[in-house]
Amino acid sequence: MSDTVVIETLEQLKAYLNEKGVLEIAIRNRNKRFKVFQKVMINDLPETQGKELTQKVIELLNKNTMMNERNLKLFSNVAKLEKIGILLNGLNLCASCAGFAIMYAKLDAMSSEINQQLYQLQKTVKQTQDIQNDYEYNKVLAEHMDMLDSQRKHQPYSEEKMRELVDREYNVLALLISSFQKDISGDQSASILSIFSMLAMFTVSLRNFDELYYFNNHQALGEKDVWHLAHEKWMSVYDTLFSEWFIEKLQDYGTFETKLSTQSVDVYYTSLLDQVADLRSEIEDNQALMIAIGDLELFRQFKEMSAKEVADSIESAYREAGRDLDEETVKAAYQDAMQKAAMA
Repeated sequence: MSDTVVIETLEQLKAYLNEKGVLEIAIRNRNKRFKVFQKVMINDLPETQGKELTQKVIELLNKNTMMNERNLKLFSNVAKLEKIGILLNGLNLCASCAGFAIMYAKLDAMSSEINQQLYQLQKTVKQTQDIQNDYEYNKVLAEHMDMLDSQRKHQPYSEEKMRELVDREYNVLALLISSFQKDISGDQSASILSIFSMLAMFTVSLRNFDELYYFNNHQALGEKDVWHLAHEKWMSVYDTLFSEWFIEKLQDYGTFETKLSTQSVDVYYTSLLDQVADLRSEIEDNQALMIAIGDLELFRQFKEMSAKEVADSIESAYREAGRDLDEETVKAAYQDAMQKAAMA
């Protein structure tokens, strides 16, 4: 950018973004975060004095998500059985050390079983032991945590190291999907959890890599072809998860291997497909924002303001819902909710 743009308030930033034609993206992204927050809270309402308060907050946030009471009950039934809140909040959980620690404990406990699936698949297609070692599930989990820890220490991965992590997560995800397709796993629930968890990890890593790649190279690359040449291959995984065979397998699992009703099966698989769409949109919307803003510092400022606005809106909902309760109860319930939603 040839001229420096000084942004001091969120309204000024919105006005600037509106001129660039991306305000709708920002608002849509914010609403998606409300949607994720709501689903997490349905999945794990705290058994404390704050439970009733949180339910009231969910009702207030429903005004933004347009989810009616009947669908809330259906979703609650699904969440209790499938731990679907973890799956649907994967992006937030995989984006920070504190959040990923919640997911890591569950995924690491399954890593031995998942690695056996990958080994069996690789043996079937006659891949070498060296390739097997490169794509061990627990190693990729550990490296994702290392990437997050490096960011926490303000020592972020280099562009090249970030690309290598994206490649590894993409390859493990492709193997997990193939294992699911070929019915190698004896535990379909674990397979689905591992696929959607890795998809969230991959989305976080790809989003981070896109930001590094774009702001490091867009001036040299010009206005076209500003993304890595492998980007289209990486994005193909979202299309795979929308394929007819994958949808049918989710439906079969919900129908034959759970106690869900027909309506709840529909909620189950459509919620997971919504998650795929949301994660793909996360990448595409983030790309659109980078191109529209064009300046790294302004881009960072927008993301900070957007996250703060989401947190402030949720806090306001708690204050409104808990206006008859003491301040400490409201504060504790809000903090508990934000931690569970990995937004603290």
